[in-house]
Amino acid sequence: MLKVFNSSRSREIIKKINNAMLLICALVLMVGYLSTYKSYQGETITEEITPVTVDTAEDGTKTYTFDLSGYSSQYSGLMFYTSHQIVEAYDELGDTIYEFNITGGFWGSTPGSLYNFVDLDESMNEITIVVTPVYEEVIDSKMTFYIGSSYAMYDELLSESMPKFLTSILIVIFSVLLFVFYAVMHKKLNLGKELIYLAYFSLFSGVWCINETDVSSLIVSNRIMDSLVPYWSLMLMVPPFVLFFDSYIGIKAKKVRNIIIGFSMGQFALCTLLHFTKQAEYRQMLPIMQLMLVVSAIYVVVGVVGQVLRKNYGRNIRICTVGLSLFLVAIIADLHNYYTSTGDADKFGRYAFLIFDILLGWDLIKNTYDIIENGRRAKQMEVFALTDSMTGLLNRNAFEKQAVSDDTLEGVIAIVADANGLKQCNDTYGHEAGDEYITLVAKIFNDVFGKYGNCYRTGGDEFCCIINAGKNINIDRLKRLFTTKVQTAKVEGNYAYDIGVAVGAVMYDERIDEDFRGLVKRADADMYINKKESKRA
Repeated sequence: MLKVFNSSRSREIIKKINNAMLLICALVLMVGYLSTYKSYQGETITEEITPVTVDTAEDGTKTYTFDLSGYSSQYSGLMFYTSHQIVEAYDELGDTIYEFNITGGFWGSTPGSLYNFVDLDESMNEITIVVTPVYEEVIDSKMTFYIGSSYAMYDELLSESMPKFLTSILIVIFSVLLFVFYAVMHKKLNLGKELIYLAYFSLFSGVWCINETDVSSLIVSNRIMDSLVPYWSLMLMVPPFVLFFDSYIGIKAKKVRNIIIGFSMGQFALCTLLHFTKQAEYRQMLPIMQLMLVVSAIYVVVGVVGQVLRKNYGRNIRICTVGLSLFLVAIIADLHNYYTSTGDADKFGRYAFLIFDILLGWDLIKNTYDIIENGRRAKQMEVFALTDSMTGLLNRNAFEKQAVSDDTLEGVIAIVADANGLKQCNDTYGHEAGDEYITLVAKIFNDVFGKYGNCYRTGGDEFCCIINAGKNINIDRLKRLFTTKVQTAKVEGNYAYDIGVAVGAVMYDERIDEDFRGLVKRADADMYINKKESKRA
């Protein structure tokens, strides 16, 4: 019964964790909406500004010249986004008014990506921006410049990007909840690895999404490290992604799976080696990283299609079909945005992934809940099948299982008891009185011997207790205690029928007892000796 209780308790814990996860999701989304909703009164002064001239050098360096003579003092800043580019800004006298040129040294040659804000003075009539690409891959990056109030532009960027940022945070929180759930419950519930694979994939995806938001660009000051994290995340998310879906939908293409994971980890090692030896840096190897993501996605899609062709329309396949379709469309759109726009190019992917992530987590936890529920029912059925409904003791079925078990008999004690005069009680006072008599004897028998071993009702008025070796007990003392309790019930219970019980007990002796049944048979013989002695008394 204790195991059934534990199973029920585990089930309640899972329900509470599941509800907590959903509540946190709802709260974060609500906070995101309320904290980013803004109603602007009137028009903002931010506007796009086009350079008067653009000069391009052989190394890809571009010099942008802007005429500020037509702008009032309200226009206090110039804003533009750069990625892996060194920036310098000069006024009309040639004095440096802004620079972003600190590279990573050991960590890399790039200063990272960020929104540049160049403060303007009302006395400035002209400003020059020099942008030098660190890599050839970013030479043709599109540059868009905005002029307006620096604070307003910063605030607008932060507000517009905050829902994406909070959604990304939510993905990370979700992954942490999965880690906690797995750590707490995996031993109790014998959970598979799917949950931990999903947690790792969600964590790396969430970190990547956070890093790609404009909020991250605006508030994270360490641009060098911020330029490395997304590449690590992109490379590390492939193995858990493949392992999760391989297990979740049962792809069973072990060789292909291992090849993809092997290439992925080899890619991580090789890219890291090339990056830190300055042979080729992460940004230059981005297409290879994206190719691995595409390959892993194709593996999963082919796996889902294969299951559908086998007419496997289970819940996990339906979830994967809908979720992957939504996710892949979003990823394709975001990849297009990445190469054609500036700033946060992930317009849809993080939302699609959050929905997909929640669906997968919900399904895994629901499957765990179903397993627990089925286990609880099976355990209840097992308890019912092995328990005597009248007395609550183990029944004959349980006794027969004990009889054929492989447990060693060395040191085992068998105690048997038989209620005297049950037939006379039934004939004289009816079967209800007989059932009461049996229940009374069973309770006394279990109270005395049950704390040392398993008590069984082996027949109508017959009981047996099997005590395993290692129990430090005095058999004769327990027999006397049992007889005393029976006599006390007889005297103080005011029952219409007479109460009497014979009891016998022996310890296994390999010289006499051939097996378990032989042991019980010898205990029966000892009990009948006690019965005859009680009748003579």
